[in-house]
Amino acid sequence: MSLRTKLWLAIIALLLAVFSGSFLVSMLSAKSYLEQQISMKNADNAAALALSLTQQGADEVLLELTLSAQFDTGFYELIELLSPEGEVLIRRHDTQSASEAPAWFVNAFPLNIDDGAAVIQSGWSQVGTLNLRSHSRFAYDQLWQSTQILALIFVLFMLVSCLIGGRILQHILKPLDDVVDQAQAIGERRFIRIPEPKTLEFKQVVSAMNDLSGRIKGVLEQEAERLQKYQQAANFDKVTGLSNREPFLKEVAAALESDDVNATGSVSLVRIRQLAELNQQWGRATMDSVLQDIGAALQDIVAGHSRWSASRLNGSDFALLAPRAIDPQETAELALNAIGQSLDGRDVGTEIELPTACTIYAHGDTISTLLTRLDNALQKSEEQGGRTISVTVESDSQLRPVRQQLEDWRAILEQAFAQKSFSLDFYPVLGLQGQLIHNEAPVRLLQNGERLSAGVFLPWVNRLEVSLELDKTLIQLALDALNNGSEPIAANLSVAAVVEPGFLPWLEETLAGSPEAARKLCLELPEAMAFRHLERFKPLCHGAKAHGVQMGIEHVGHQLAELGKLSDIGLDYLKIDASFVRDINDNAANQTLLRTLCTVGHSIGVSVYAEGVRNEAEWKILQELGADGATGPGMRTPG
Repeated sequence: MSLRTKLWLAIIALLLAVFSGSFLVSMLSAKSYLEQQISMKNADNAAALALSLTQQGADEVLLELTLSAQFDTGFYELIELLSPEGEVLIRRHDTQSASEAPAWFVNAFPLNIDDGAAVIQSGWSQVGTLNLRSHSRFAYDQLWQSTQILALIFVLFMLVSCLIGGRILQHILKPLDDVVDQAQAIGERRFIRIPEPKTLEFKQVVSAMNDLSGRIKGVLEQEAERLQKYQQAANFDKVTGLSNREPFLKEVAAALESDDVNATGSVSLVRIRQLAELNQQWGRATMDSVLQDIGAALQDIVAGHSRWSASRLNGSDFALLAPRAIDPQETAELALNAIGQSLDGRDVGTEIELPTACTIYAHGDTISTLLTRLDNALQKSEEQGGRTISVTVESDSQLRPVRQQLEDWRAILEQAFAQKSFSLDFYPVLGLQGQLIHNEAPVRLLQNGERLSAGVFLPWVNRLEVSLELDKTLIQLALDALNNGSEPIAANLSVAAVVEPGFLPWLEETLAGSPEAARKLCLELPEAMAFRHLERFKPLCHGAKAHGVQMGIEHVGHQLAELGKLSDIGLDYLKIDASFVRDINDNAANQTLLRTLCTVGHSIGVSVYAEGVRNEAEWKILQELGADGATGPGMRTPG
């Protein structure tokens, strides 16, 4: 039984006791008053009647006629005349009660009324003694009516008191509700803070819990900042602040192996041909300052697009990875202009050549073929001289105008939604003992008898702005599979699920229709989208978790400084991006990074899984670093 219920019962019991006591006292007072008044009336009536009979001479016949007439009025229960010796001369007694009061009331509250007595004389001699008792039914009727009115008044006052008491109790216990909500939030790994109430006892509890939440959030922010600094020192160029060659190539490899919207895009390569001569002419300090400007300009480009990345591959080569960008010429121009404007703005030379190469990558490409295409295109651009862009692609179809490709894909996707041509594939996420945690479920599209991977059509889904419709389709497919007995499923959402206001109501209604399946469903959002739309991501998490859904963030590791903001979301798990997992067994820097990341996740009760594990060596070191599970081509279910 809750404290609120106990307090309510205590208040009701107290009110009942108070009003019952008051009611009983009032009843007894009314009863005593009636007994007193009727006793006095009996005495007065007896004296008056005796005096009247004495004045009439106390004739026996007249006495009987007068007493009978008085009795017949119906106001008396008993009229009797006793001789001086105590013998009954005349007796009239009404044994029937016609009171409106119920029998139990009469029995519970008997009236103790004294009879009226007076002496009747004839001259100087005593004729007899007159005893008279008024009928009690009138008293009981009056007492019953007054009791009913009194009870009604007391009940009304008690109800009003209960309402007022309830309001007061609600006001007093409001801080308790906040404390309970905060405790539940902490249990759900949401370390929130609430205003401290004025009630001393609640204030002490809230203050302690706020301190706990504050300390955890502070620790998260400190660890996130430390992780970010360590990552910067280990994986980024000290001059430009851009990614070094090795981590950049791992990002490219992870994009090529991914099966989501980032599986298709473009890569651009820009070379500063006269960098060595510029260093000699202007000095290293001046050129380092110019390189810092170049790094800042490329970072500005990257900041406006999720999962884009820029790198200084070597002293003079700069690369831009642009997932989802299907126009290589456009992204190459962005990189070329950023570097050219940085050089021109410092007035270190107007004829600096910036040969540029770009290509489109797709799911299934390899690093070696991608770099070969870029090197060949860069050589062609150098031969042309100046600041030319050389575009190279694997197939001629990739050179079709973007508008034409958009129209083709629009028709394909419209037909796919109309014919429900989407399906799911399942890839296991396994725990430390090889047990299945859940199945990742990338979406597939059946087109001309071929099942297209998500990396092929998701960029076009995103560009044609039908991501929300695909998200709904994906969730419905997952719920259908779960209703048919599937193991837990993790579905990947797009940014549309966060920013579109109509998605959350639809999601809650859909989940409410399949409560059992909802408890085996996991929903994931990419790290970049989660942090970019954090305030909208929170209600999505809370709404989904209310139906038993687990929430996670995938591709974690690129925005480590933002981890402190996860303290009040209530996530269930994080998935480390494959670019940090690749060759982790031979990368001491990333080992330290992931060990700390696992520790931070565990400190707030969040499981940490690794993406893209390719072999047993990577999985073994990940277990030592603290990972709770992993997925990838190297993970296989037992048997």
